[in-house]
Parts: sequence; C-alpha cells; structure tokens
Amino acid sequence: MNQSNGDNLIRHEDELRRLDGVKWNRFPSDVLPAWVADMDLAPPSFAVEAVRNLVDRGDFGYNRRAIGLLPEAFSEWQQRYHGWRPAVDETLLFNDVLHAIQVCVWLHSRPGDGVVVLTPIYPPFRSSIAESGRRLVDVALEPEGWRLDPERLADAIDDTTSVLLLCTPHNPTGRVFDDEERQAIGRVVVDNDLMLISDEVWGDVTHPGSVHVPMATVDPAVASRTVTISSASKAFNLAGLRCALAHIGSASLADRFAALPSHFLGEVNSLGAEASLACWTEGHRWLEDTRRFLTDRRDQLKARVDAELPTVGFHQPEATYLAWLDLSAAGLGSDPAALLLDRARIALSSGPDFGENGRGFARLNMATSPQLLDRLVDRLVSVLAEPSR
Repeated sequence: MNQSNGDNLIRHEDELRRLDGVKWNRFPSDVLPAWVADMDLAPPSFAVEAVRNLVDRGDFGYNRRAIGLLPEAFSEWQQRYHGWRPAVDETLLFNDVLHAIQVCVWLHSRPGDGVVVLTPIYPPFRSSIAESGRRLVDVALEPEGWRLDPERLADAIDDTTSVLLLCTPHNPTGRVFDDEERQAIGRVVVDNDLMLISDEVWGDVTHPGSVHVPMATVDPAVASRTVTISSASKAFNLAGLRCALAHIGSASLADRFAALPSHFLGEVNSLGAEASLACWTEGHRWLEDTRRFLTDRRDQLKARVDAELPTVGFHQPEATYLAWLDLSAAGLGSDPAALLLDRARIALSSGPDFGENGRGFARLNMATSPQLLDRLVDRLVSVLAEPSR
C-alpha cells in the first residue's frame, strides 16, 4: 500500500474519529472498533473524483448515465476476474445487497417456507428470513475448517424448503468453497428445485491461493436457478453509497420481477452508480494493491495469534478481511465480544449473532492499519493474560 497510484490508502485514527460512520461513532472514544465490515482505508481517488464531478456540476437531475452503463461494466468485471459473463439484460440494480436478497426471497417463496443458510452466517441473513415470515433452516458448517457437509445439507431439505441463501466467499469464516462443495450445493439446488440466492459481494477480496468461482458457472442447471448478487461496496469501501446488482438467472423469478409495478423497487441514486462505475472500470490496480494490504494484515494477525494467544483458535480466512476467532477456550463465556468491549475496550462482532454455532466466537475486522491492528491485539493479549479471568 503506497502512494504510487495517487491514493493515500491508510487513514489514521484521528481522521477516522472525525467521520460520521457508525464504525467509529457507535462506542466511546476509548474503544477501538473492529466490528462492522468497513475498511479503515480511504475510498479510491477515482471513486471520489466521480462523485465530486457530479457534485461540482450540480448534476442532481434525472441522471441515468452511470445507471445505464453499470450492468455492462459489471459483466466485464466479472469476466475479467471470475471468468463469468452475466447477461446484461438479465441484470437488475438494487439499493444494496440485502435489498436484493429480501426482494428475491419475498417473490420466490411463501410465508412459512424454509430458507437454508450455512451457519455461522452474516446476521442480517437470519433477520431477513425472520422478518419475511419464512422459516430459517440452519445447516451448520464443520467447525474444523468450516467445510460443508453435503449430507447434512441434503438432509435439511423438505417439501416446504424453497430457497438456499448462500454467502460465497463466506462471512464470517472467510471460506472460499472448493469445487466439491460447490458441486454439492448445486446438486441440492437442482434435485430439490430450489432457488439459489448467491451473495458474492466478497468475491473480489480473495487471498493468494484462493479463487472465487461464481455459483452461476457450476452447471447450466444451477445457473438457471441462481440469482447472483454483488456490489463494489466491500472491495472498494463504498457501503454508504448504496448500489448493488443482481443477475437473475431464474426465468420464473425474472417474470415475477417483470410483473411488479414499474417504480416498486425504486432506483439506485446517481452518486452510488457513478462511484461503482468508476471502480469497475478504473479499479484494477487499486484492488490489487488493496488485496496485498489485506493479506498482510491477515498474516500479521495470524502470526500474533499463533505466538501470543494459545487459547484462541483462528482458521486463516481464504477471502474477506474478517477474522472469525474461536475464544471458547479463553474463559470469556458464550459472547466474548461483550466481555472484550468491557475489559479490553475493543469492539468486535458478537459471535452468537451469527447463529448457535457462533457461541464462544467473535468476528474481528482486520482492514485497518498495522499499528491499529497491533493495538487491538495488544488489548486482547492483555485481557487473556489476566489471572482473574
């Protein structure tokens, strides 16, 4: 991470605390936050410039230029990085990833239908299912390596199950599912005539040796039942600009979308569209620099955990900038994040929020400066070394 591409990517703590975002403002000033999945990096200069140009022109009318160009830019980006060319005319824009997920679940299923998730899982997946009146079908990944058990997945399906809601790469574990696991997911989807909603927002944030493969490329029969959702938000730090895309591979679901009133889903705002378009057309070098930086932080954390935190389990993530820490042997109870907030003054994401098999775990966001990451670990080490624990 250097300034050779014109970006000073690392933000210092004093700058971060002047921002209005929730990450650095939810807790008192003595707390170091590592919870919500925002990076402590400046957004790319080309995205900032795209937004600034729109603002400087005062171009706040019905501006659809970037909105109209985004599906093609997304398709080209997917082809370049993931070997998949989603059809532009099958791609819709949404306010954000969860917006797309909730609408797809609502249109494809009925109240009481089962929606499968692989747990531990991003908490809004769980709340979205509950709020829609659907039934959460919890399929636990294997704690040793967080692999999928194909038989457990197949056995969880019944006649009232209609959707498999997947996060790949996986949040919070950072797994990149391998070919065997993807094939197993595909078989379950096809054999049970499920719709697969595949949240692939982390697909651009992989580490060396791991390759993200879109679920729509597994098999044509899988592709025809798959909705693939993505956004520039995680890789380029644009979450607040609210812009996501979904490729609707399911013809029946596409028909349901077509039948909706024309303004039912709203429309992405011009600022989010301009920034996303800039990222998917100009962001190649920035992304490569950022991925190297994030891998360095992952390795930094792993080295310190191995050397100084023998009671903490850490399966090194293959993607994302999230660390899923097993603190069950550290004597911090079922919700370590709560105790660490009080004792260490660090804010992590609560493990139980990710499901029953998140008890004893906490999620740590590693996307910060080396200095802040060391301070976070220093505080964790200090608490775990307390004889009164």
